[in-house]
Amino acid sequence: MGRPPAPLAGTDWKLYELHDLPVIGSGPNQTAATLRIDGGTLTGFTGCNRVSGPVSADGDKVHFGPLATTRMACLDTNLGRQESGLIKALNAAKRQRIIGDTLTLLDDAGSLARFIVTTPR
Repeated sequence: MGRPPAPLAGTDWKLYELHDLPVIGSGPNQTAATLRIDGGTLTGFTGCNRVSGPVSADGDKVHFGPLATTRMACLDTNLGRQESGLIKALNAAKRQRIIGDTLTLLDDAGSLARFIVTTPR
């Protein structure tokens, strides 16, 4: 029997797949994109900027936004693309699914982004 799913709220999540593509790892000068939901608020990091905003979740339904980000220059073009894609995925998410330590955000067409628990339980 598998482990029970990690809770959506109160868990630190690290982005590992965006639109079915692997994301940029955390190299020497890179920090992985992350998110955390506490008390109806999303906080996180896109790889370049901090992101925050309200989130509502009911069962498997989820809605983020409006989201705000800091405005640091993202000198790495690939990280800039990842940041843009992550914000689009959060804005488009309609449902969430957690299996074990993996969170998937989905829209009507399928998977938008996948996250894993940053600290194994």
